[in-house]
Amino acid sequence: MNPSVLTSLAVVTLCALPLTTAASDKSKSSANGRYEGVAASATAVWVIDTRTGRVRKCTQEFADQTPRCSQPSN
Repeated sequence: MNPSVLTSLAVVTLCALPLTTAASDKSKSSANGRYEGVAASATAVWVIDTRTGRVRKCTQEFADQTPRCSQPSN
């Protein structure tokens, strides 16, 4: 086989591999949602599920305490 054809096939294969990997990663994470935190105050953060749009507020008064979160919005 022509070396330039082999090189072209290798390049196409290497370029397509990340696309298939990204697609499979997206399908896994889309079932769980994606979360983003936005500072609400010095002791609170809004947690946003960017897939569903649901929001909850989490607060933590002291570093040694467990954060407390509200119920997700509707």
